[in-house]
Amino acid sequence: MFECLVGYPPFCSESTHETYQKIMQWQYYLAFPDDVHLSREAEDVVRRLITSADRRLRVDKIKSHPFFYGVNWDSIHQIDPPFVPNLRSMTDTQYFPTDEIEQNPAEIPAPDTNTSQKDLAFLGYAIRSV
Repeated sequence: MFECLVGYPPFCSESTHETYQKIMQWQYYLAFPDDVHLSREAEDVVRRLITSADRRLRVDKIKSHPFFYGVNWDSIHQIDPPFVPNLRSMTDTQYFPTDEIEQNPAEIPAPDTNTSQKDLAFLGYAIRSV
């Protein structure tokens, strides 16, 4: 949720070890940027989703949180999304930036037999910090 609101993940680092350390010590590293305006409700719901398990919001509390005021959870699945990508094939990547992706990866991950068909568009992509 932080990444959707702010535009980048909250605990990015140069190495996976540093990222892991930031996640484990999130109380010291979770920072909301000054240049991105977030409502008090947005910051509160993020903080209450990432807190310790005994204080974390449960589904019913998330749905009733002021950040989601006005959301009709019973009919949300019937609402048309604001953008529907028009894919030409299962591997169409036209909506992803490809100029920074190595064109010939050294190793292609083996397909997961539990992966649904709609996830094939992401085959060969990896998450990396910028």
